[in-house]
Amino acid sequence: MKKELHKYIYFLTLFFVLALSTWLFYLLAGFPKKQFILIILAAIFYFVWGIVHHLIKGDFHLKIMLEYLLIAILAVILLKGAIFQ
Repeated sequence: MKKELHKYIYFLTLFFVLALSTWLFYLLAGFPKKQFILIILAAIFYFVWGIVHHLIKGDFHLKIMLEYLLIAILAVILLKGAIFQ
């Protein structure tokens, strides 16, 4: 039961931070440099969260780290293109 609660806390933390980042992204409309900094911070959080989550879960591998890194980089590239068009 305690393990299930931790699982929900991990994912709720991820959801809350990414939802907050999305909300702040829209609040910062008109300030592309600040939006880009926010995107970088959210991507770093996502990457670190993924690593910590899998370390705690006990199934961390280099492939998993690369997956989180590549998804974070892809998100940054796509959103940077949307901001600085």
